[in-house]
Amino acid sequence: MKSRVAFGLIILSILAAPIGVHAQLRGLLKKKADEVLKGKPAPAEPAAPAAPAPSSPSAPSSPAGTPSARADAKPPADPLDIDGLDLKMAADRTLRGDGLFPERGDWDQLPYIARKTITAAKALDEPARVAFVQNVGAAFKALVMSESFTKAHADYITQEYKAVDHGLKGLVSPEDLMKKGSYPAAQAALERDSSVALVEGIDGMSAADIQRQLADDLAGWTRRANDPARKDRAKYQQWVKAGAALQALGTSDVTTLRRGFAVLKSADNDGPATEAALFAVVARSKQEREQLAYDKHNLKAVLKLQLSTFVAVVPTVDFAAATTPKNGTTVFVSPAFEKKGVVWKACYRAGKGASMAALAFAQGWLKEL
Repeated sequence: MKSRVAFGLIILSILAAPIGVHAQLRGLLKKKADEVLKGKPAPAEPAAPAAPAPSSPSAPSSPAGTPSARADAKPPADPLDIDGLDLKMAADRTLRGDGLFPERGDWDQLPYIARKTITAAKALDEPARVAFVQNVGAAFKALVMSESFTKAHADYITQEYKAVDHGLKGLVSPEDLMKKGSYPAAQAALERDSSVALVEGIDGMSAADIQRQLADDLAGWTRRANDPARKDRAKYQQWVKAGAALQALGTSDVTTLRRGFAVLKSADNDGPATEAALFAVVARSKQEREQLAYDKHNLKAVLKLQLSTFVAVVPTVDFAAATTPKNGTTVFVSPAFEKKGVVWKACYRAGKGASMAALAFAQGWLKEL
């Protein structure tokens, strides 16, 4: 186990985890942080008699470096103050990154927390830790569910995954259809996708490249069209006629050339054989791909996956697991526990009370989703 993982990481592991609290806890946490980072304050000295006020406005000012000269200096930042942390960056990394591995039920790593924050968080007693979890969960939830974050996430997945909500319901990807044993449906979906790939590939060709490819295809189609022994020679005769018309365009009308050539290639590959049929399939397939991407990456879906994964991990943590020092760090005595993921270990370090509070918060949020 890495020694830098501490209590604060449990919050980060749940929800991109901001570290901080609401106003009602700040006094308690700040006091704890001050004691940890700076030591307990010394007893107050008896107050000295107040100095007489200057008798003249022209009295000299305090020398540089004296307390009055530093009156506007900012106090040390509270390591547990939410205002001093970049919560949005943590949320972006966890909710938009690829750090979660659902198949093994854990993350590859957790968002970074400053050492001083970890130290201050570790100093909290059990009741303060539980309160910390409850309040930081609410703060994070407010951030993630805000209108600005929701819109930014939607813009991100549109750009990154071409994810668009077309309102299509009940779609299943070809891969998932195969897993379910729905082979005819999976085959149909793959054929639609191949039509899209064909059209997109031709859209990337220049007019000159299309004409060269068309000339090669026409040679083969012509041989078949002229073979009296072929029962399907009629379709090749149609393709030769359509291909000759496309050849006559030269490179002057690349749009018509691309669409016409795509129809011929589709027909030659047992796909849709008319322009209307081919481009209807392409349009529908494109919508389905965008919808499937949206269904997977939209904010609600990602939150459900993250929260569900965390909810599954916490009950498996053995909070009484034995550890031992090894090569300057601390490891679990059990090799099986040492192989556990970062969330499991973060929960162990946070302790049962804090972990159960985090679990309850995650379960409650899941019900709302």
